Amino acid sequence: MILGIYGSGGAGRTVKEAANEINKWSELVFIDDTVSYDEFHGIKRMSFENFQKNFTNQTAEIVISLGEPQYRSKLYEKVKASGFSLTNVIHKNAWISPSAAIGKGVVFLYGAVVNADAVIEDNVVISEFSCVGHDTVVKKHCQIAGGVVIGGNSTINQCTYIGMNASIREQIEIGSDSIIGMGAAVVSDIPHHSIAMGVPAKVIKKRSNETVFKKRSGE
Repeated sequence: MILGIYGSGGAGRTVKEAANEINKWSELVFIDDTVSYDEFHGIKRMSFENFQKNFTNQTAEIVISLGEPQYRSKLYEKVKASGFSLTNVIHKNAWISPSAAIGKGVVFLYGAVVNADAVIEDNVVISEFSCVGHDTVVKKHCQIAGGVVIGGNSTINQCTYIGMNASIREQIEIGSDSIIGMGAAVVSDIPHHSIAMGVPAKVIKKRSNETVFKKRSGE
């Protein structure tokens, strides 16, 4: 089986290295709609259009490797509509509780921890040394950056980005399409479409549909 890594920026290259550690796929291929066809970091790279010409849903599966949740959501729908399956890339040094429920297209990087009865929905990234507490739900398309700690019985709604080293107290709900800044300490619920920063975290502005992270080539 071929693994198509959708995105060849920093996130994609990190996923490639995790996939190499797993050693499950016969070949890795970057999918990047900014190029037609070339070679990058020692593997083939091609547009999704060319990927579909070279592979079928019987010979290849895909994982999305972009950091911005809104882009992740769009590519998720695009891949599903194409008929290709989303697969998981779980680093061999991540730990997932046997009682946790894990969706499709998730990425768990080195040192990620998911505790008892947590739910990780489709197309979520849990980055290096981040910990998801017991009974917590992380909904679709979220990006959890490195070193984040999410307390038990919390809910992270879809398309939310949680920055590096942020801490989320137990029994907190973070609204959809939100951004939690690096190092924030979240001690109360955060509404939908919010950008929150600080210690303790406070909402500094509402997030519009145009508020996305700067898109780099291939990400």
